[in-house]
Amino acid sequence: MSDIDYLYSQGDRLEERNTYFYSQYHGAAFFPAWRASRQTALAQLPPAQPVPLAVAAERDEHPADTAALLANLLHTTPEAPERRLAKRLLQRFEVSKRLHRRYDMNFKAVADSGYDDLDLYLQFAALCLHQAEQPGALPFLNGLLKVVDSLISIHPRLSPPQGAQLAWLITAEQDWVARVAAQANVELAP
Repeated sequence: MSDIDYLYSQGDRLEERNTYFYSQYHGAAFFPAWRASRQTALAQLPPAQPVPLAVAAERDEHPADTAALLANLLHTTPEAPERRLAKRLLQRFEVSKRLHRRYDMNFKAVADSGYDDLDLYLQFAALCLHQAEQPGALPFLNGLLKVVDSLISIHPRLSPPQGAQLAWLITAEQDWVARVAAQANVELAP
C-alpha cells in the first residue's frame, strides 16, 4: 500500500472534476498510490476485454459528432493528418475533463449535447492508446491517465462490458507508464 492517498479517481469525477492544478509533489511515493488505485479498481471489474472499435462513419465537414469522430480517428493510422483532430479533442478534454456528444466547428462543446455517454470516454481512452507509439505521445498518456481516473471514479455506473473495457484500459495504461519509466531509467516502486 502507499503512504499517500490517490484522490484523483475518488468521488464522481464527471461532476466534481479534477483540476490537477497545484497538485502536491509526492515523488516516488506517487507511483504506489497510483498503482493501488488501479489495483483496487481492477479487483472490482470484470475480466479485461479490449475496447471494440466502432464502425467508421462518413466524415462531416467539421467534427461535430464525437462518436463518429472517435470512430474515424481509431480507424486511421496514428500519424495521419487527422492526428490534429485527435490533438484538438485531447485539448478539449484536458480543459473540461468531459467529452460532449457534439462539438461545433471551433471545437466548442455543444452544451445541451450532454457529457454522460460513457462509451465516449472508453473510446477516447482507446484513442489515447492508439497514439502511444507516435513521437510526442506523452500528452496522450496524460489524457489517458485522466480519463481512466474519471472512469474509475464512476465505475459502478459502467455496464459489465464497459467495466471489462475499463479493466483492459487500466492494464494498457500501466504498461505504457512502465515503458515510459523504463525509457527514462525511472524505477517504479512496487
